Amino acid sequence: MGQLDIHYIILTAAIMINGLGCIYILKKDWVRYGLVLIISLMFSSSLCYLFYVLHYYRFVLPLFQVMPAVAISFSFLVLFLIRFRPKKHTFPFFYSVLIFIFSIEVLLKDYWGFIRFSNGWDYWDSFSLYWVYSRVFDHIGEFFVSAKYRTPIRAETRIYWFSFFAFILYGCFLFYWIFKMNH
Repeated sequence: MGQLDIHYIILTAAIMINGLGCIYILKKDWVRYGLVLIISLMFSSSLCYLFYVLHYYRFVLPLFQVMPAVAISFSFLVLFLIRFRPKKHTFPFFYSVLIFIFSIEVLLKDYWGFIRFSNGWDYWDSFSLYWVYSRVFDHIGEFFVSAKYRTPIRAETRIYWFSFFAFILYGCFLFYWIFKMNH
């Protein structure tokens, strides 16, 4: 199996997994979550195209093939964050989810060669964008999706805080590995 085959498998898996995730969340309330999905699809596609035109990154595959996976992936991310965000102590939740997503980007770039950064774009820019994007859509979600259509995880449990501290350690190792690989 060649590298190009692996890239198409990654692309197909991203579309299928994130698409199924979107469908799962849309079943809770297709109107409210559907509006957020449409906004996110448009916004993430526009940002992806803008950053591509500005030469911040490139994909191994043509943009028109990758764009649906990017849009669906970011949309599933925001739907997931809106649906399961705890009522309080939200920082650990956002941090854990975004570190997990960010580690996928690291694999896509450094291990599989699916993404290439250029024009000064780096991991700090990506990670910062994840935070801004997710927090903006958290507020959009507050507007469109009321509490009765959410399933917040409980932030008062030990497993919540244990997983947060585990993700802090994981994030430290991840950032160390990125620094080691790029310097």
